[in-house]
Amino acid sequence: MAVLLNVIVPVFGVAALGFLAARFRLLTPAGVQGLVLFVFDFAIPVLLFRTLATIELPAHIEWGFLAAFYAGSAATYALGMAAGRFVFKRPFDEAAIFGMSAAFCNTVFMGIPVILTAFGPRATLPLFLIVAFHAATLMPVTVGLIQGHRGLGVPAGEQARSVALAVVGNPIVVGLALGLAVNLSGLPIPAPLDRAAELLGASAVPCALFAMGASLAEYRFTGEAKPALVLAGLKLVVHPLIVWTLGALVLGITGIWLAVAVVMAAMPSGVNVYLFGARYDAAPGVAAGTVLIASVLSVATLSALLLAFGS
Repeated sequence: MAVLLNVIVPVFGVAALGFLAARFRLLTPAGVQGLVLFVFDFAIPVLLFRTLATIELPAHIEWGFLAAFYAGSAATYALGMAAGRFVFKRPFDEAAIFGMSAAFCNTVFMGIPVILTAFGPRATLPLFLIVAFHAATLMPVTVGLIQGHRGLGVPAGEQARSVALAVVGNPIVVGLALGLAVNLSGLPIPAPLDRAAELLGASAVPCALFAMGASLAEYRFTGEAKPALVLAGLKLVVHPLIVWTLGALVLGITGIWLAVAVVMAAMPSGVNVYLFGARYDAAPGVAAGTVLIASVLSVATLSALLLAFGS
């Protein structure tokens, strides 16, 4: 009961307020977009920078937990693609969106707030290690699959260059890199700058949750409920189950490393899934439906997982 009162109710309560504000037009679409940009470009990067710059790095890092998480992500991505191709008979480019819908986690707007709220500072390092590599792995794979299938004539070198520039220029990646550099240098953050970063970073968690709820208010079903339900099941149940199996039973990972990997895998599908579907006109209805259904059902699945890990 404590995990429901201290984590789930506050987290999803703030997201629900954002949803209602956008649904009843108390916050305009332009306002939602502005809030999303603030969270993604400023609040979250500053939070990551300050936290990583000041955290005491442990002598031993369980690198195997990244192998468990990303091997689980790859397996779930493949299952999502298989469902798209062989169950729902979709073309290859749409199947890539099916795979991304099943494996791409909402790391920023849901993962960071939930995990930091549930587990506290001890979850910082494993959480940020996952965040650092997440977009840099699944996004390029999806772009490559779609463009490769469509034969758009974009040279592989140019594709790799554009993806690399997008990753390097990502504000979240920049915040992580700068924070790690400051930490390793041993230099303290000047007090005025540290205070400013603390104030800005403190807004990251509530604003991220509010922005996520407001963003969900814009999604609509377009007759794609069945595949969306299947993909939501892969995301919320199969993905964390595979990560737990690999982490706990195969690699012997325990403690906070295992908890963060499994709970992050159980996050609902990220909003970038819909953006990719809309950008490439590949199953956007399925992507939107998956994001919405998985976000709603994750209230129950995340509650169960957090109780199991004793957060």
